[in-house]
Amino acid sequence: MDIFYYSQKLEQNLRNGELGHVGSNNAKIVQLAERLPKRIWVFKTPKGMKGSIQLVGSLLVSDEPRVAVNTEYPYVIYYDPFSPESVIYTDSNTPERIREVSGYFQYRFHTAFSANFNGDAGVQVMESNVVRGLEALITDWGTCQMLERVKDRTKVQPINPFAHRST
Repeated sequence: MDIFYYSQKLEQNLRNGELGHVGSNNAKIVQLAERLPKRIWVFKTPKGMKGSIQLVGSLLVSDEPRVAVNTEYPYVIYYDPFSPESVIYTDSNTPERIREVSGYFQYRFHTAFSANFNGDAGVQVMESNVVRGLEALITDWGTCQMLERVKDRTKVQPINPFAHRST
């Protein structure tokens, strides 16, 4: 099981060095974290394309924070920003890729699309068959490790530099 997470802020958070967690005002994210997901798949609505979604990143879930987290959100799930498996999709913003991803999820998460990803609709369970289908769809997409998108990487330091990192 993985998590579908709708957020317009991931790229902005990376530029500002605010990473290592996904926060929500809704307890649903914590309930999903209790199911031990492997990844958080981050999506957003591309500018001027209401009713469509773009895959932005895939983040490896961590059971504890890997970097210092300062957040106002009452509910948080952590991810490992240092893992090579925490990636940003570099060419997911083409019209063709947006159509592919939107088409793939509109059928599976129809209620989320109709609710415009507000509230609970912005956080969904992605069962293994949906994850496998998505992975097959994006197998040849360009990626970069997420830290490559952080403006000042010296500000992103592990809490414990000697701790074993997720793989």
